[in-house]
Amino acid sequence: MTKQCKYFVDDKNLDINLGEKVKADFPIFKNSDVVYFDNSATTQKPQCVIDATQNYSLNFCANIGRGSYSWANKAGAEVKKARQKIASFIGANVDEIFFTSGATDASNLIAYGYGLKNLNTDDEIMYCLDDHKSTYQPWKNLVKNLEHFGKKVAVKNILIDTEGDYKEDDLVDKITPKTKVVILTHIHNTYGLEMDIEKIVPLIRAKNPDTKIVLDCSQSVGHIPVDVHKLDVDFAFFSGHKMFADTGIGVCYIKKSTQPEMQKFKVGGGNKLFESGTQNISGILSLGVAVDYINSIGIEKVEAYIRYLTRYLYTKLKSIPQIEFSKGIDKCSCPLGFGIISFGINGIQSSDVGEVLNDYNIFVRTGDFCRTTNGEDFIRTSFHIYNTISDIDKFVKVIKYIVSEG
Repeated sequence: MTKQCKYFVDDKNLDINLGEKVKADFPIFKNSDVVYFDNSATTQKPQCVIDATQNYSLNFCANIGRGSYSWANKAGAEVKKARQKIASFIGANVDEIFFTSGATDASNLIAYGYGLKNLNTDDEIMYCLDDHKSTYQPWKNLVKNLEHFGKKVAVKNILIDTEGDYKEDDLVDKITPKTKVVILTHIHNTYGLEMDIEKIVPLIRAKNPDTKIVLDCSQSVGHIPVDVHKLDVDFAFFSGHKMFADTGIGVCYIKKSTQPEMQKFKVGGGNKLFESGTQNISGILSLGVAVDYINSIGIEKVEAYIRYLTRYLYTKLKSIPQIEFSKGIDKCSCPLGFGIISFGINGIQSSDVGEVLNDYNIFVRTGDFCRTTNGEDFIRTSFHIYNTISDIDKFVKVIKYIVSEG
């Protein structure tokens, strides 16, 4: 499958100095020479997010929906505003947004909230074993649990092609009248490709309009514009900590028309659909402020800059003969990048490379990145807006040194 080119240098949204301009917003980099290239795992926090969580703890720390006093009312109002911001940010209605403890929790909520009620013997679901484990393992576990109750649900594997995309024709061919759910990833956490969701979803709908589509947006929301209504998915989920918010907060989008087909997965205090118990209030507020921060820059500018950095690093690494790239930017007919490049160095374990890079205060991810693999061992670099060209130049210099030392 050939992807369309986008010439980054002439992109009207590109500001090649964006990283230098915003880095001061992130206190962790003050008086530090750290190069942080593990943004797919988690991002650093701008001062405004830190201030928001501290403000809640210092000035109106109270539970929401539990009292009529001023602090509780203030907390409730701030959570409501955050929910509205987040809904608007991903093109959803406010009553389609539900807070979870993270992407993994949201993935489980969808699998069990929908699957327990709707999956029966001979029904089919589809997922990709090359996606992040949190994307498909809740469904794998659900199928195993349903077997204990005499329900045998069939699983079909979605395949990845040599470039790193879903094998589109194979995927569509596997859709049948029995296909209840298809679980997809928006941007792959290892290959860094946008997985042609805008093209694939209509093909699934044409083959079986009743199939529910689940989309993992963990690497896309906060990095590129995302509109869940335009994407026409039934469910979507992502984590706040990959877009400058705190850990422990995630979002589950459930299309309004799909909600009656769900059953509550977790119950307890509170009466909001699919949310029970005490919420991570400070986490929710941090995510609302993170959305404000991204909007203040412009999500199109964020995307253009991340693509620019990705292309720049790829060009530098491509000149090193000992580098072997994973699927993704290097394997595409027209190389694109969405902030992630994974590669190996011939004859050197990725963990050894990571240790040397750490000695130079360069932080990357090594290993298999929460995927079911056949012994793949990569170094993964992943960018966000506070990364700079000088960061990449320092990284490439150390990589060349590692290669030369062998």
